[in-house]
Amino acid sequence: MSPEMKARLRYSLILSIIAVIAGLGLFDRAERAFLPKTLAMASQEALHDNLAQATAVFATARVIDAAVSVAQTVEVSAGLGVQPGQVLDPVNDLVERFSTMMLGATVVLGGATLLVKAGDMLGLAVLLPAGLLLAALAAPMPGMGALFARRLGTFLLFAALVLKVGVPLVVLGSASLSAQLLDPAIADAQLRLDALSLAAAPVPVEGDGGLMDRLRALGNATGAVTRLVSALGDLADIVIDLTIAYAAKLVLLPLLLFWILGRMAETAASSLTAWPGERVG
Repeated sequence: MSPEMKARLRYSLILSIIAVIAGLGLFDRAERAFLPKTLAMASQEALHDNLAQATAVFATARVIDAAVSVAQTVEVSAGLGVQPGQVLDPVNDLVERFSTMMLGATVVLGGATLLVKAGDMLGLAVLLPAGLLLAALAAPMPGMGALFARRLGTFLLFAALVLKVGVPLVVLGSASLSAQLLDPAIADAQLRLDALSLAAAPVPVEGDGGLMDRLRALGNATGAVTRLVSALGDLADIVIDLTIAYAAKLVLLPLLLFWILGRMAETAASSLTAWPGERVG
């Protein structure tokens, strides 16, 4: 037996032993025994906090949307007609799109929570042993079968590491960066949104009053409409700030960290392109 084949067999034996240990759940048990809080637990807590925040913002956005829709139906009539509906259309569309985005954010966060749970359950106990066993079988095998088993085993190994380690690290990294860069702006915008008053304009009722009474009623109502439109201008600024902040928090930061993770995995994969005894050149 050649020295290269002996090295491959030893390599295969080591991988098989590690696969058995992982399949028995010993790695998961060791993680829970020695760490006060696992990566999965910490990332699930971060996702739960983000989900609660996104749900609260979504609920507020729906209330604001309803208030704007009611304001659009107000008609001030006291001999003259004033309808704010057309003025409020752009703000109403903006709020509707923002509420739709926040609904999508809650779905994404819920899916991320399920992904973290699945990675915690399957990463080290299922995917890692399967990948190691395929790599162990491929080590002494010749031909295309070995190449296929080797590539599939490598894929499963990286899938296990990404689900078990990569996704939680991305979640925690995004939460940490967001806490420093974005959360203060989100909290400020949320306070401004909660403090915003969107009382609908009163509707003067036609009556038998004189001309001065009708003009006075019209003045009060149009003043209320003016205040409402001014408040909705502030609302537009708040919604734009929240949209930018949440897009960066839930999309840009995770994509950036996943890109960094992918480059690191690509670098690490280059060291697995050859079995022991093979030359890389």
